[in-house]
Amino acid sequence: MPVVDKNKLLRQTNETKHTIPIDPDDPDAVMEVWIRDISFFDIQRATQELFDIGGGGELSLNLEAYWRFAFTSWIMKTNPTLSTDEILNLKGDVGNAISSLLPSPDELAQTVQGGFTKGDSA
Repeated sequence: MPVVDKNKLLRQTNETKHTIPIDPDDPDAVMEVWIRDISFFDIQRATQELFDIGGGGELSLNLEAYWRFAFTSWIMKTNPTLSTDEILNLKGDVGNAISSLLPSPDELAQTVQGGFTKGDSA
């Protein structure tokens, strides 16, 4: 049966709010991050950032470029309000917590390959 509600097919325009604890000694110290829904073309662009193809055809991963793209493209706002430069200068543990909300490079590669690496093809 065809989908009746085409909104189920389209990237949603609202963001999802996440609360991230930033100090294990202070449960009240949190940061709020709003992540937007990710489209098919976002995935394609992120893939271009992730993979570098050298002049001889050698393939390498550029994780820094991927995460820079993900953080600057998919984080819509934060509380406290952070500039792009501040987002790119987050402490490691805060950046790690935010990255767990976004597609990992492994998940991205699986998506681009049509999920074949997941082993769930029938």
